[in-house]
Amino acid sequence: MMIRKYVPLCLLIVFFGIKISNAQSKLQTPNTDTGKVCVKIGPAHPLIEKDIYGYYMNFDITIKNQTSHTLELSSVEVAIMDDKGKLALRKLINNQGSAPGINLLVNTVIKPGETAVIFNPFHTFPLDITIASLKYGLYFDFADNQQQKDLNKTRLPVDYDESAVVGITPRVYVAKNDYLLPLKGKIIVWDGHDFYSHNRRSENQAADSKVAQITANSSRYAYDLMSVDDKGSMYNGSPYAKQNWYSFGKPVYAPLEGVVVAVQNNIPDNDFDGKAVKSPKIDPKTDPEGMGNYVILQHANGEYSMMLHLEAGSVMLRPGQMVKAGEEIGEIGFSGSVVFPHLHYSVTNGTKELASEGLPNYFNDYKLFRGNAVVNIKRSRIDSGDIVESDK
Repeated sequence: MMIRKYVPLCLLIVFFGIKISNAQSKLQTPNTDTGKVCVKIGPAHPLIEKDIYGYYMNFDITIKNQTSHTLELSSVEVAIMDDKGKLALRKLINNQGSAPGINLLVNTVIKPGETAVIFNPFHTFPLDITIASLKYGLYFDFADNQQQKDLNKTRLPVDYDESAVVGITPRVYVAKNDYLLPLKGKIIVWDGHDFYSHNRRSENQAADSKVAQITANSSRYAYDLMSVDDKGSMYNGSPYAKQNWYSFGKPVYAPLEGVVVAVQNNIPDNDFDGKAVKSPKIDPKTDPEGMGNYVILQHANGEYSMMLHLEAGSVMLRPGQMVKAGEEIGEIGFSGSVVFPHLHYSVTNGTKELASEGLPNYFNDYKLFRGNAVVNIKRSRIDSGDIVESDK
């Protein structure tokens, strides 16, 4: 989703203090273009998380091509500086060798005037370094014709046509609240708190034409949670009947005490038409963001819980009502923009799904299943693929 706060920088670079010429190939005329590449980071100050395995950062890089050339992203580099300004670590991803390489970033070709979003490819760092600041460098080759594209495959990393650098000062994330899992029984984290979650990878232009503009990624650290049986199966029988999904109709509980700030309870559930999801015909203004039925709770320390895709008529709360941790708030449904019944849960810094930034959150007192082994967790994040169960 689109970024609300930006660190803008539109310039050509001398990256990491190393002077590198804007080398030109023999097939290209000298670059007299007056345009530049504009790079923006969102959020402006990304959060650093830390656990026993490493540091984690999640942010988006928006690139606007303000040149008259089609640009092909050939390399992304990061330099991590410690609190003394010394280089602690340097990483890169480029077009050298076999695919995927730079192709992991997907949006690597940007036409003149276009804007593309890539997702920070350097998401995990070792614990034995100090991260005070980072410098990201992006390098581009001209790709106006096939001859240039072919030549780009053999160019050296120091041979590029345009480049941009952006400095980043991250903030260390400190958990403020204690959350409980919002479901009982065994659940699988279909999408979790990790780099591979599709919720983290939301572009700045909504795919749904009903949503014209998104100004933040409230799902940056969101979870998609589903009930499973003892074998880990998510449904019994055909998956093309919503009643066959173990999640459908399961109670949802408040993960933390708070005040109800918003509810939606009258969006009809989707259904299946053969193997396709059939959505009910409703006024586009009724659910423009695809949230379906939902509850939003305000907690202490400026944090909010969003619980989406609830069953029509199941919400038991009203705005202004105080709820306790563990209190039932509704049931999982099949409403809104979904492909199967599940609970979408996120913690944010505001109440607007398209204008609030997602926040990390960790859960207390749950079991983590690793085959026959069961690990009792006092407090941790949950990741995609984890099978967990609340102790509360």
